[in-house]
Amino acid sequence: MADVVAEVDLLVQDGSLALAETGVPGGGAVKETKELRLSGDVNDRFLDGPACRRIAIVDFEPATGLPSSPPATFTPFTSNPRSGKYVADGDETSATNIAINAFGTVFQTVRMFEGRDALGRRVDWAFGSEQLLVVPRAGEWANAFYERATRSLQFFSFVGESGARVHTALSRDIVAHECGHALLDAVAPSLYDSSTPQSVAIHESVADLVAVIMALDSRRLREAVLARSDNVLAGANAFTAIAEEFGMARPGADGIARHALRELENDETLETLSGARPHILSTLLSAIFYDTLNVVFAKLFQEAKLPDANGVTPTPAAAANKALGTAQIVFRRFLLRGIDYLPPGELSFADVGRATLAADRAARPAASEVRENFSHQFVKRLVVATAQELESPQPQSLAVPPDQVSSLHDSDWAAYQYATRHRSTLGLPDGVSFTVLPRVDSTKVIGAKGDDGVAPIQRELIVKIAWNDTEDSTGTVGGMRVVPTGATVVLKWDTGECLALVRSDVTGVEHRRDRDRLLAQLEEDGALATHDGADVGESVGLRSDGDSGLRASHRLLHLAGWDG
Repeated sequence: MADVVAEVDLLVQDGSLALAETGVPGGGAVKETKELRLSGDVNDRFLDGPACRRIAIVDFEPATGLPSSPPATFTPFTSNPRSGKYVADGDETSATNIAINAFGTVFQTVRMFEGRDALGRRVDWAFGSEQLLVVPRAGEWANAFYERATRSLQFFSFVGESGARVHTALSRDIVAHECGHALLDAVAPSLYDSSTPQSVAIHESVADLVAVIMALDSRRLREAVLARSDNVLAGANAFTAIAEEFGMARPGADGIARHALRELENDETLETLSGARPHILSTLLSAIFYDTLNVVFAKLFQEAKLPDANGVTPTPAAAANKALGTAQIVFRRFLLRGIDYLPPGELSFADVGRATLAADRAARPAASEVRENFSHQFVKRLVVATAQELESPQPQSLAVPPDQVSSLHDSDWAAYQYATRHRSTLGLPDGVSFTVLPRVDSTKVIGAKGDDGVAPIQRELIVKIAWNDTEDSTGTVGGMRVVPTGATVVLKWDTGECLALVRSDVTGVEHRRDRDRLLAQLEEDGALATHDGADVGESVGLRSDGDSGLRASHRLLHLAGWDG
């Protein structure tokens, strides 16, 4: 069956800032035409809204808060009525244009995340149903967020310091960022209720980096940034600055004007950010990944400047554009495949490092240079003392015969037998009950296309085992705290060999101290609902009366006073 396509015009960045600053002629609200593509599903199609099977716009009238009719109409092509386009109108801030931009950006972000150059599989939303709702005009507030309970991404509008109105749904950074939260929640749902500052910060960092990947996906923006920076990525630019329009419209907590909501290039360490709240803490992990992008780009740029097979030497601009186009694919694979290898439970920055290195080694065993630099950044920024702390084993005792891989994927009984048999290797304490999560079947591109035009692929089985540790907690709440933890095993589907074993490491003294500190801060700020089981409203709750672990801590990322 042929793919179904919808054409849309999407903003390159946030409507007025990035390209004007980077010197692209014309400036202003620059758009690109994109094709949204539905593949291989006869029951899926584009509808008014916009909407499709997995993503739907839900719009409200700002004046009344009442639901409105679908703001954008799908116009079929005469030649192929299942395909067509969503046509914008002449008002950049109309309900139609806002809806099309939000839907198109979310759609593109999901496709990027699930493509064979990333996870290589479709994800299931953490809220348990098929369709993610997108509310592009959610009300008056300087905010935007993903919320699992309402299965939605919500984008608000506000009047900035200059008096100009800012629509967060018209910022590609913000839309991709919030969609990144939903996608990470689908892959690592335990982070939504985590009690460790680094776990909460991981959510924010990954969402920011998803926004970076989506910005890198724009050829026009890549060319603009390189032209302005003389073909280097170092220094603040449209990729390192997250949500420029939002940040400029709303000064920081200290009242000082800023050029963006967050800046990802920095020299922070875990020591300099000790005690920082999750938004600020997240920039440390983001900077480590951005430094890695810099390294990948610099290496590819040197190679691209060499004469080609015909002895022709490309211009520096052409070489830089080619290098950055390839670097964004390498970086996408590096970051997002590591996310897929994350163990369940609470996580630390070091856990993200271990999972990322393990995933890259599984796909590119010979490409050690990038991994060495990535590890060095963790040491340099005092996340770990030595690079060896980021190593993870490939115990072949976890391998299975090739004819048993499918059974391990399909059968809960086989999966629990497997985990029981390998309890010691997995790090499962004796006598502790555990859960084997639904197994993941993933097929990923692991190299460049050959002369036959075909790229090599690798099919993997990802097995995640979760269990709980417990510890005493301090604060007025006191008592016991459950600390979810776990391990990920990755097997090569064709051979059954073990590609990786990644275990989380959040039961140490320093992580317990950080959980106590976060709990105490929430109590002090009155942001902690201590009653059991009730709706916690805008607060963060406790998991139960007998467990001082946090529930809905993801709300700290958009909770007034904690939102950076």
